[in-house]
Amino acid sequence: MTWNDLARPRSAPPADDAAAARADNRTNLLVAEYNAIRAMMAQKSAASHALVGAYLTVVAVILGFVVANRADPRLLLAVPVLAAISGITILRRRRDREAANSYIREVLRPLAVECSGDDRVFRWDDFYAQQRDARSLLYEFGLQLVFPLSGLVCLFVTLPLLGSVGDWSAWLAGLGFLVALISAYVRQNRAHLRRSVSGVRSLRLGVVRRLRRRGGGALP
Repeated sequence: MTWNDLARPRSAPPADDAAAARADNRTNLLVAEYNAIRAMMAQKSAASHALVGAYLTVVAVILGFVVANRADPRLLLAVPVLAAISGITILRRRRDREAANSYIREVLRPLAVECSGDDRVFRWDDFYAQQRDARSLLYEFGLQLVFPLSGLVCLFVTLPLLGSVGDWSAWLAGLGFLVALISAYVRQNRAHLRRSVSGVRSLRLGVVRRLRRRGGGALP
């Protein structure tokens, strides 16, 4: 006789115990899958921050060679290519994180609510989205702009120094990489950009209405 046999109520039929065991297994699988997805998201986020640090380090080294060691300024033509590769990689990791959030919200959470009978489970993503302020959004936006802005600055600086077909080919290649990065950025952030534009419009309309009210109140 096992401990489960002793702890089981005598009135509980085996069918109920089998259903409870299946429910427990289902809950354990949900929790394990949720933890695995959250760990993957944390790993991708840490890798993205590490990539930003590595990119800034490489750019600083190139600038050090050009400024301090009097190296050929056309070395800066490597920056747009590195910026595009790094930026697109981070955008792909961000898309993976958003897909994981959608999977948790649309697939795992309904199953967890069904198993637990409580609709407050797996609400971290919604809670975090509500608690984020404008500063965190500005930080994320600025972090994504590091790559295209640095690449465009290097292209602008090296434009007067181009003198051969190879130089122009490298410059145009860098420009093409940056165009691909900006296109990917616009496609992925289309919804965010629309909300930003609508927010700016609402703010502008609010300011205009306040000015009109003040102007109307000032009239005799």
